[in-house]
Amino acid sequence: MTRQVAFTSVKKAPGGKAKRCILDVTLAVNGLPFATAELKNNIGFSPQRADDAKKQYMRDRDERDLMFKFKERALVHFAVDPDEVWMTTRLKGGETFFLPFNKGRNRGAGNPPVEGNWKTAYLWDEVLARDSLLDILQRFMHLEVKEKKVATDRGPKTVRKETMIFPRYHQLDAVRKLVAHAKEHGAGRNYLVQHSAGSGKSNSIAWLAHRLAGLHDAADAKIFHSIIVVTDRLVLDQQLQNTIYQFEHKTGVVEKIDENTQQLARAISNGVPIIISTIQKFPFIAQALRTLEDKGEELTLTTAGKRYAVIVDEAHSSQTGETASALRGMLNKDGIEAAIAAQLSDVEDENLTDEAKRAILRDTLRRGKQPNLSFFALARELYERIRAGRRH
Repeated sequence: MTRQVAFTSVKKAPGGKAKRCILDVTLAVNGLPFATAELKNNIGFSPQRADDAKKQYMRDRDERDLMFKFKERALVHFAVDPDEVWMTTRLKGGETFFLPFNKGRNRGAGNPPVEGNWKTAYLWDEVLARDSLLDILQRFMHLEVKEKKVATDRGPKTVRKETMIFPRYHQLDAVRKLVAHAKEHGAGRNYLVQHSAGSGKSNSIAWLAHRLAGLHDAADAKIFHSIIVVTDRLVLDQQLQNTIYQFEHKTGVVEKIDENTQQLARAISNGVPIIISTIQKFPFIAQALRTLEDKGEELTLTTAGKRYAVIVDEAHSSQTGETASALRGMLNKDGIEAAIAAQLSDVEDENLTDEAKRAILRDTLRRGKQPNLSFFALARELYERIRAGRRH
């Protein structure tokens, strides 16, 4: 960390002379600038706030300067005062967009008071501490690339948009706490994460999925054999799958189940580290196995002795439904075969219809917690209910 870093800006001072600028704080990794911060104090003869620091970045800092060039030098910029922190990853003059980087207080904005210290001390003590900073660089920061086609006079044109993603405090805090607890306690736990609209849920899920996929215990054994991300939408959430997929481009690490249930059965059988699927496919895995067998494809599908982390998007609708019961059963500790055979073996009538068999299967799979399953559920509805309760 270096205080009062001076540089010459491309902007000219009055009279056409070179303009000298000073940054309050610059953080570097191996000599390369990684983050900058403008610090303000609301105490004294000329009090200023974080909003003044934001205006300073917009007005006096030029994105053409090497220090601020997108993707080339400092990757994130903080506007800080004793009470609040804001951040941006790209300077664009008056269009620069800052996101809050605060802990929150009483389920609202801001930061809680800290006895004997500034409210924003966590930025330096927790987030930008050496080990934390290196962890963010290695496992959280990434360049998000989105492409879309737009109509022009000369025909369709592909527009590419790049965004440098730095985790917001609540994302960083939630992912780290969930991973730490799972590492200590292993599989068989349930977690509920509240989120609000615009909170960066897709990135939180992606970070969590990849961290859990590589998680090992103290004996260096994998805690989860596969991470399964499920959504209750009939069509796989494009933003969610793209966000998870772009974090790791190695073949076989992530598989999007966007075809049919047979694809899901193959992914589970092959032990794909991260599987993304709609939850509606799980009740029909047994049927998919029969279809594959009819096609002459022998597929060994056993979940016995395997441990799974299931990340549920929008838990208020997915986790409590009948299809979620099927998911629990299909991934249970005794294996898929046991789930299917548990009650069917006790039925003397071999002429049951497929619907009758599915009904029996549903009854078999309605079970509670499984010691080999951990559910990580995100729920916006709960958050909205809490907000509504506060308003009324």
